[in-house]
Amino acid sequence: MAPPVHYVPASRQAQMLAMPVKRILAAPHRKAAGTNHWCLYLSTSPTSSIRIDCQPSHTVPSSVLRGGSKANLIISELPYEISHDAQAQFILDVAPGLSVGQVVGEITRHGRHKYEFDANGVGCRCWTTDQINLLYQLRFVGNASQVAGAKAGILKLWPDQTPLPLDQGAYYQ
Repeated sequence: MAPPVHYVPASRQAQMLAMPVKRILAAPHRKAAGTNHWCLYLSTSPTSSIRIDCQPSHTVPSSVLRGGSKANLIISELPYEISHDAQAQFILDVAPGLSVGQVVGEITRHGRHKYEFDANGVGCRCWTTDQINLLYQLRFVGNASQVAGAKAGILKLWPDQTPLPLDQGAYYQ
């Protein structure tokens, strides 16, 4: 089975991991299948970021969720801070000196790359919430009101901002 963590471009993995994180943006993207796709942007400058995007593989069957699929964690270097199709953004201030490598290292050390989506390919909002909680617990982000705001935003459908209960994914060993 292919490793669930992919760097884009793969040739820039070491450079990407060494980059300093200026702030983290949690963002919902355009609606598809009745929900928004959420991911995290680790802003490295006003014009660049590293996106951490947990997506269903749709090909590797789940071992925990019936009919679901294992996730791929896609870590991409981008020539902009946040995607143009983001419907909102929730800013999380970070601890000074934080690097992309520290964030990715803790996500994988805590097994957060071993995630499964449900049969509909839904589960990114649950995953994103879990990572925000982890980053707060590790004190990588420290502003409790920003964390609460991002988590409240995840419970809405964007751009209409109607309430949407959190979908459930699962972690595997």
